[in-house]
Amino acid sequence: MNPDRAIAMIFAVSLGVVLLLGIWLLRRAHREPEPPPATPTTTEAPTAPPPTVTPAAARPAAASGYRLAGTVVGDLSYAIIEDPSGVNQLYRPGQTVPGLGQVTAIEANRITLAGGDGSFALELGPAPTTTPTLPRSEPVHSVSPADVTPAHRLQRGQSESGSSP
Repeated sequence: MNPDRAIAMIFAVSLGVVLLLGIWLLRRAHREPEPPPATPTTTEAPTAPPPTVTPAAARPAAASGYRLAGTVVGDLSYAIIEDPSGVNQLYRPGQTVPGLGQVTAIEANRITLAGGDGSFALELGPAPTTTPTLPRSEPVHSVSPADVTPAHRLQRGQSESGSSP
């Protein structure tokens, strides 16, 4: 068999396999999820009530200075917590935040922590402003075109150093 034909045949077979694999993956991704099995109508044991969360105003004193800078909610959830020294750290559910407690839940705009003082919520907080505001001592006035000094323009071929011809 001619080497060029062999390469073309291998290429055609590889291309066909890749196309078929792509079609299979697309169909699998767009398949409707199967409905959950029907549950019997028996009475189930009552579930435990959710833990009580103290409002932000009643947070423990240890939580002062901490700020929830952001959250990522999805298959993997993360919370970005800024400590009192200004350092940001990423935490996942189940991890322990030093000085606060264990992260138990992450939502879009708040997280729930379980510490020694019980469960409490830490909500998103704005970042502190770092731009100093200085008072103006002089009044602002407009500049007229007559006050502006025209810039020195170089003619083509000249340089400021004067070393080139």
